[in-house]
Amino acid sequence: MWLLPIAVGLSSLFWQQSSASGVKNLVVFGDSYSDVGNLQRLSNGPFWSENLAVGWDASIYSFAFDGAVCDNELFASDTSGAMPSIKDQIEMYYNEQLNLEPNETVYAFWIGLNDIDLAFKQENGTSLWDGIVDCISTQMRNVRKVFGSNRYLVINIPPLEKMPYFNGDDKRKEAAEALNERLLRSVTSLNKHHRALEMDLVDVHALVNDLVENPSQFGFEDASHSYWDSCQGQCTDAMDDYLWWDKVHLTGGAHRAIANSILLSGSLEPKISLASVEEVKKSIEKDKRFQSPTYTAQDNTGIIDKVIKEIMDKKAKEDESKSAIMDDADSEDLVKGDSEEDDNDSSGSFGHIYFVLMVTVLLCIGFVWFARRQKRSNGLAALSGLLKGNNNGRGRFMPLQNLESTNA
Repeated sequence: MWLLPIAVGLSSLFWQQSSASGVKNLVVFGDSYSDVGNLQRLSNGPFWSENLAVGWDASIYSFAFDGAVCDNELFASDTSGAMPSIKDQIEMYYNEQLNLEPNETVYAFWIGLNDIDLAFKQENGTSLWDGIVDCISTQMRNVRKVFGSNRYLVINIPPLEKMPYFNGDDKRKEAAEALNERLLRSVTSLNKHHRALEMDLVDVHALVNDLVENPSQFGFEDASHSYWDSCQGQCTDAMDDYLWWDKVHLTGGAHRAIANSILLSGSLEPKISLASVEEVKKSIEKDKRFQSPTYTAQDNTGIIDKVIKEIMDKKAKEDESKSAIMDDADSEDLVKGDSEEDDNDSSGSFGHIYFVLMVTVLLCIGFVWFARRQKRSNGLAALSGLLKGNNNGRGRFMPLQNLESTNA
């Protein structure tokens, strides 16, 4: 099956760095599009995440649950019986204490389908788009704070109107586009403000649109009907010839296309392509690293919020301590500067006094010298006349020799 890579890389170095340093772990949070067995598998073949794990030769840990949303509290006051949300799944992952190396671990988020569905069931549900995307961004930031990772994979919402279940529904079309637009802005903003992040957005919306428009170019026979509606297991068509497994979920062939779009993305050097379907299945069967453990739903205890508060309080104390040290250093510099300034002032004052004394001494010497040379009683008056310039029409500064010759 020939597949076209349509992964949108918002961080141009991400997959290149992944190739260089190696991805050893793939942690997945999501809904039925990623649930590989926690509740139920809704596809015929390996999921996108399992294919991706094989391609990367990485261990997979999928906490996705069918029916999940980003945060159950966004949609109803009574959340009893609800599937673990992304917020809950992150706490479940924390409780496992896997201690995965941050630089070797990619965290994948794919959520939003059930969020849109529940939003439509509520009054003014379209006002929730911002809240849903804010929730996704918050959960990614929480993972970054608690687990120290900077490597993320975000997958957007497929075109709902192309699903057999919502065939041609303009409201669903607008909802998916509105959510994806906000998600793009959010991911772009996160990348912009956190330079250490290595975050990519996979444009599944564009990929599925292309698959529906030109299925034969991608190796599919039917991209408009679901296999179970058309065949019910009675026809001879291969299931992977269809894009849709049922009216909402994708076939193994479609999941494979998504994985290949990531592996064949232009920013990954060298480019990696999946082996044949049979070889991938054999790899999953033989190697437990490619088989995610199954996880049991747990009630949220709020431990992630507590951990984040502790982290932020510790950071605030460290910042306060650093600020105090800097203030002390500035104070020392200020005192030192004042001391140096005082020294300069003292030196300047002493120099000024010295200058005045020298001038006074010189004047006294001159006075004595002139006094000794005076032969008349009016000699003092003559010196006074020289200094004042009252010399009967002569220049103000009369040469002393002229005075001497006159009095000779």
